[in-house]
Amino acid sequence: MEKQFYKKGLIFILAIFFSVMFSLYLNPESNNRALVFFIFTIPFITFFISIVEELSNKFKKISLKKRVTILIFSAIICILYFLMFLSYANYVLIFNDCINKIIKISIVIVCYLSIVFLFVSLLDVKIEKNKIHISKSRIIIYALPCIIFWLFYLIAFYPGVMTADSMNQWDQMISGVYMDSNPVVHTLLNYLITRLWYSPAAVALTQIIFLAVIVGYCMYRFEGIGVNRSILYIVTGTFAINPVNGIMVITLWKDIVYSGFILLFTMLIINILVSEGDWINRKSNFIFFIFCCLGVILFRHNGIVPLFGTLLFLMASNLKNSKFYLKSLIYVIVIFILIKGPVYKIMKVQYASSSEAFGIPTQQIAAVINEQGYLTEKQLKKAEEIMPLKSWEDNYMPGNVDYIKFHQDFNVNKLMEDKKGFINLWIGACIQNPKIALRAYGSQTAIAWSVKGYTNYGSRTIIKNDFGLKQRVINVKINKIANKILNITQQIEDIRLWLWRPAFQLFFIILAGFMCIIRNGKRYGLVICPILLNTLTILLATPAQDFRYLYANTLVCFVVILFSFIEN
Repeated sequence: MEKQFYKKGLIFILAIFFSVMFSLYLNPESNNRALVFFIFTIPFITFFISIVEELSNKFKKISLKKRVTILIFSAIICILYFLMFLSYANYVLIFNDCINKIIKISIVIVCYLSIVFLFVSLLDVKIEKNKIHISKSRIIIYALPCIIFWLFYLIAFYPGVMTADSMNQWDQMISGVYMDSNPVVHTLLNYLITRLWYSPAAVALTQIIFLAVIVGYCMYRFEGIGVNRSILYIVTGTFAINPVNGIMVITLWKDIVYSGFILLFTMLIINILVSEGDWINRKSNFIFFIFCCLGVILFRHNGIVPLFGTLLFLMASNLKNSKFYLKSLIYVIVIFILIKGPVYKIMKVQYASSSEAFGIPTQQIAAVINEQGYLTEKQLKKAEEIMPLKSWEDNYMPGNVDYIKFHQDFNVNKLMEDKKGFINLWIGACIQNPKIALRAYGSQTAIAWSVKGYTNYGSRTIIKNDFGLKQRVINVKINKIANKILNITQQIEDIRLWLWRPAFQLFFIILAGFMCIIRNGKRYGLVICPILLNTLTILLATPAQDFRYLYANTLVCFVVILFSFIEN
């Protein structure tokens, strides 16, 4: 009895303390401290009762290995939460350093305990893996809602959406002069589609069907694993009604097809994992896997990293079936070399300039010049050769290198003539001005790691062109409704954060991936390899804060979350 009294007393004291800390953190200038008890104390009492009683009991029942894994993963997720959700917020507490530290430590403790509690609780929520034979017609049933909802956006913005990249590819299709700045395979695909119907709508419609069928296939496979249909209908509905998908699938970009292949590749990894590697043993599945691998590597230049990286991890994690992954790797490399070599040569394809890879270094140099950082006379002279110092300074825009890269004063030929000299300039500028360089890097890559910041959503129109391609309003009412929906998603902060910041989806993808490992073992972490490696390429070289570069996050997120509940 006395022990229970002390326990309840401790819980009450902790609740009061942490409620005050949260109040100071969330509303540091408020005078309404009397409300603290009513707003925070009762929830914290409930929280600590759950931690002391429910969490401790559940924690004892799981294996030591899982306990250690949960504690480590909770720390990682806690760090990621503060990095992705708070570090870019510029939020300053008004108290002295000592109180600030106590407040922040309190927030970290509550965050960490909450994540531990979440992981432990999720272990009780599971879907038992079963093998159920279902008709392939279920793919169409699951795909239909997506097709219907996404056609709404095609009608609203008929015959689709085209930006400068889209028009560049359209020009290549007409002229027959191909450049690999956008993957030629994607340009040729658009060319073939438009032979049947010469309209951007033909490409948009193909993208709608392509992505909807992939979503349908994912749901079909989950149903075959044993997931309840009602859950799958909810997930399908979420894919269908998401306005982000609606506008993306009618935009003529390589990123749409590429993101679809990343989703499919992730689902095929799930097939391999749940079958203990046996899925790929069938010839038809092996061919399907090769086809998907080619889609990943051919529709974006950076696809080589998520594909090869994931295949190498697959080989390392499953030596029994490593020959199939090795064969896949060999076939893909051979086909890729044939396309990039003899086929491109026959087509007289012009290769893209490697200057695109220098986006982040260019931004960091510009930031140093803009902020009057330290550069030697030799370094200043090198920078001046590429662009006048005044232009460097005036055209630096955090998060977007295009203002420099496409400026009339930017001499890309000088950069390419002496790449070693440019790299030395960049390294020197970063070493001599580490804080400026780090800030510039953070701003340039924020689309990948922070829920805060500017986002380039893309477009809703067809840019001016010489090909007579124009948007026309088929139905005024539908056009207005679609615009209103998209405006809401892009203008209301909380909705924008959920739908248009890829780091938000990435956080939950990593959380779900860790849950897969805790539930079924480390091999199940392979499910998030493609999306993590795809994000890595953006962290290494991204020119701007374009949502489309990480659109795959939106597609993969719900699939990985659903998979995290399946127990092998």
